[in-house]
Formats: sequence, C-alpha cells, structure tokens
Amino acid sequence: MFSYSSPNLPESLHNSHFLLLTLTAPPSNLNPEYFSSLMNQYGPVLQVKILNRSLMECRVLVEMANTDAAKNAKKALDQLSSNFIKCSYYQEDKLQGSFTVGSFETIEDTTSSTFKNRHSTSLNEIINDADSKPQSATVLPISQKLIPSSKNIQSTKTVCLNGIQGKDLDALKIYNIFSNFGNIDKIILINLKNFALVKYLKEDQAYFVYQHCQNIQFFESNLSITFAADDSIEKLVGLDTLYREQDYYIGSEDTDRFNANNKMILLPPSQVLHISNLKKVSSNAETMWDIFSEYGVVEAVKVLNSQFKFMCLVKMESLKQALEVMALMHNEEVDGRNIQISFTKAKI
Repeated sequence: MFSYSSPNLPESLHNSHFLLLTLTAPPSNLNPEYFSSLMNQYGPVLQVKILNRSLMECRVLVEMANTDAAKNAKKALDQLSSNFIKCSYYQEDKLQGSFTVGSFETIEDTTSSTFKNRHSTSLNEIINDADSKPQSATVLPISQKLIPSSKNIQSTKTVCLNGIQGKDLDALKIYNIFSNFGNIDKIILINLKNFALVKYLKEDQAYFVYQHCQNIQFFESNLSITFAADDSIEKLVGLDTLYREQDYYIGSEDTDRFNANNKMILLPPSQVLHISNLKKVSSNAETMWDIFSEYGVVEAVKVLNSQFKFMCLVKMESLKQALEVMALMHNEEVDGRNIQISFTKAKI
C-alpha cells in the first residue's frame, strides 16, 4: 500500500496543456498507445509518458497540443465519473530527462509505439500482443484524430460498475441483480472508491451488461459500465483494507442462476419483476403488495398460479425501485420459502 498527495496547483496551472491521469487497479500491460488513443478523442496529443505503475495505481503524464485540447479532455473525463481513471492538470515540464512525481521514479524508455493504428475508447481496455512490452512514451502526429466507435472497444469477462453507492450494499446484493445476466465467477466491491468489479464466466455475458446497464439508476447513483482486465479482482484480493469480507463474493454451480447446459436467455433490467418459488398462501396480490410496497410504489400485481407452481408479476413505479427490490429481496424467505426474483419482458 502507498499514499500520495497531489500538490495544490495555482490557478494559472489550470491553463496547462499537461494532464496527469491516475488509474486505479489498472491492467498490468497498459502502454502509451492506449492512452494516446483515449486522449486523441478530445484533441491532438504530443507525447505520453507512463510515470509509474503498481498493483493499485498507474500514473500517466499526457502532453496535449494546446490548452484547449487539455480542457476538452479533462472536462470529458471528469464527466465520466469513473472510479478507474482521474484526470488533473499538471505543471508544465519537459518530458525529457529524469524527474519524479511524489516518490515515484519515471520510466525513461521512449521507444515509439508499435500500435500506431490501433484505437481504443474503453477506459480499461487490455492491449494484448505477445511481442509487445509496456513502453513509457510515444510521439504522435499532431494531426491524428480518432472518432469514438463501439467497434473499437475490446470486451473482457469483467465489468466495472463505476459510481456505485449505497450504505447497505455488499457483494451479495450486487450478485442478486447482476446474476440475471449470466453466471458469475467473482465480485468485489470497493466502497472506498465507489466501484465494484463483476467477473462473468463468459465474455458475452459481460458485454450484455455493458450494453444494457449503462446509466441505470442504482441506489444512490447512476452506474457507468466499463470493461476491466480479467485479473483485476485477483489483484485486489488480499488488500483487505479496501473491502470488507461481505464485499467479496465467489460464485459456484450451486449459486448460478443458469444451467450451463441450457441456452441462456438474458433479459435487460425491467420495472416488472417475476417472483417465483412462492407458497400458495402467499401467491396473491394482497400479500405481494404488502411485501414489495416497503421498497417503493407498487403499480400492479398479476398472479400466475398453476396447479403446482405459484408465481406473480410485480410492477414497480420505477426501474430504480425494481433494482432495489431485486437487490434486497432475491432469495429472501417468505412464508418459509426463499423467493426467486428475475427480470422479465412480460407486461402487466
């Protein structure tokens, strides 16, 4: 573990064209091309240098071509509200020569990039190449300009839920919701930084989350979904000052929602919830209304009982309320049975 205090910069440095990027729990093989691709979306980049990398952080100095480009980049990154990447102005200095930031030596390798034409928009994309090594600086043509495209995003099995907040949240409550989108390997919640990592068994399940859960209102915040390296959780496990025991979850076949041998039908979050594994005595509109109105406004209830199965549909007033019901009530006991809650495309 380490600590770092950024200097208090005078107002004049807000006009600097140097930006300092700080990434939390970064992939181990990030290189300058990743950052140049990211920053070139907002204006021309002159140079990129990785100042230091460690298990928990990576700091990168970016020289934009002018102050307007730096302002555009900082504004865009600040609006992302990402807990993986933070952007601040830094004092103007030359990238050549040896200098330090805090107590960390800079890396002096200035070999040019071998990925000049590779573009990325994902904040936590992994750049994989058997012959490549992380490099500390690259010089790009000032005219280079990238157009963001979802096609450039490299998905992984791990998604980061950025901006996650809620005083009663833990890994199990996150599981209750995100297990709807695929079988989960591991979850870790870092309350200190307001983010959680969810690792699925299959990459397409993580991509489904990336597509369908952007900006959903979840407890006290709106979530921003990005991809993270598949070893991110393993890097954080053991740093127990960052999380509590209940903030770390390991999945198993016993807890999987989906049978791996069957075709998975994944449904996006919805206001209408499907409630199953009920007893006959509790599978009625009055009981359902009483139970779920404790978590928000119930708009409608529909009973789906058959001779041997007792189920209901419950529509909450908002998606936010439906997510909270899912997080707090899935697998909870009602009349001696652990009820199961899932999203549905059914209408009431």
